Amino acid sequence: MRGARHSFIGFFLVGIFCSLQTAESEDTDLQPLLRSEVLAQEARSLTHLDEINPYAFGLHSAKLTTPQWIGEEGVESAVVLSIDDLSDATKYENYLRPILNRLKEIDGRAGMTITANRPKPDEPLIQKWLEEGVSIEAHTTKHACPMLCKSDLAENKADYDQCVDLLFSIPNNEPVGFRVPCCDSMNATSPCFFAELFGKTTPNGNFLTLDSSVFTIFTPDDPALPKDLVEEPDGRGRFQKYVPEDRGFVNSIENYPYPYTIGNFCWELPGVMPSDWNAFHFHEAYNPYTVEDLQSAIDITAIKQGLFTLVFHPHGWIRNDQIVSLIDHAVFHHGNKIKFLSFKEVSDRLTENLLLGQSIRNEKGEDNGVRILDLNGDGFMDVVIGNENLQITRVWNPEKNEWIDSSFPVS
Repeated sequence: MRGARHSFIGFFLVGIFCSLQTAESEDTDLQPLLRSEVLAQEARSLTHLDEINPYAFGLHSAKLTTPQWIGEEGVESAVVLSIDDLSDATKYENYLRPILNRLKEIDGRAGMTITANRPKPDEPLIQKWLEEGVSIEAHTTKHACPMLCKSDLAENKADYDQCVDLLFSIPNNEPVGFRVPCCDSMNATSPCFFAELFGKTTPNGNFLTLDSSVFTIFTPDDPALPKDLVEEPDGRGRFQKYVPEDRGFVNSIENYPYPYTIGNFCWELPGVMPSDWNAFHFHEAYNPYTVEDLQSAIDITAIKQGLFTLVFHPHGWIRNDQIVSLIDHAVFHHGNKIKFLSFKEVSDRLTENLLLGQSIRNEKGEDNGVRILDLNGDGFMDVVIGNENLQITRVWNPEKNEWIDSSFPVS
């Protein structure tokens, strides 16, 4: 992959240089962009896109807002409800049924995600869920915590591969995503995971394109947020209290509820702090203040036009009616401006609406020449695609909520 990435960056740098040289004589809407010193600086520093760093984004990073990729007029933010650890389908059906039914009341579908360990490929309930709009994603077969606890990387990869291949064997299932086990309770996520497991293919040639194993924490440092949403009455941060500091937890970023890329081969959907386990660890199970805080997190996500990804479990930490109350809150306060999606639907919309049908990984699981970066320094992510199928530059216009497309910047 690295050779392809480096050749792409070199090609792109040459293209930027040529565009800067020819922009003076061309009458296009992109002249100010191509002439800008900001663009030149971005071109000179493009090598940062090669980093496999799950924690590179934060409050001051350019954002990829929901209107940039959702492809649906009037929708400004999105929610992914994602429940972990599926093995016993009956247990999950009993827990999820009120949640699924409430989601279907909105628009006839149950857009949410289940991450699975050892599901039975011929389980009828899985087919029922898939038909309702649920996506079934990977979570390893052994659920080792931490995932890379053993020095035998081959054994760790085999566990990952077995789960991915198992999910691909389920009829009608098209898995795209993964979650690292115990990513909410310990520092189980790492650059090594992305480089040595996620970024490879399985023995069957399968691979994924999306992960959700890093958490985002809303803090009072964000000036765009009302203080009552991010602060306790005594001035403490509302969401920092859930961080399990007794475990030295650092698997997080701050104030960035947007999809972002890791290593140019993975979309990361950061989970919101707290998960149900974080809340249980802080103030025991079923606490009503957990629901209030998560409702505030939904409102914050709506303000920031971001993606609210909830991590929860059917293990006695949060009740299903409390999840339903989160859905009720989102619908009542944000109506048609908020959309409930699964991992698969987020992936599909990123590919179709943001990347014009070009996946972040090609059919072999390799670099597909897709780069997400802020070309003009306006605080919004832009897109450059350069592969054998498509060569295009896409610059977001936040005033008009639309993309400005131009040919790949080579004269």
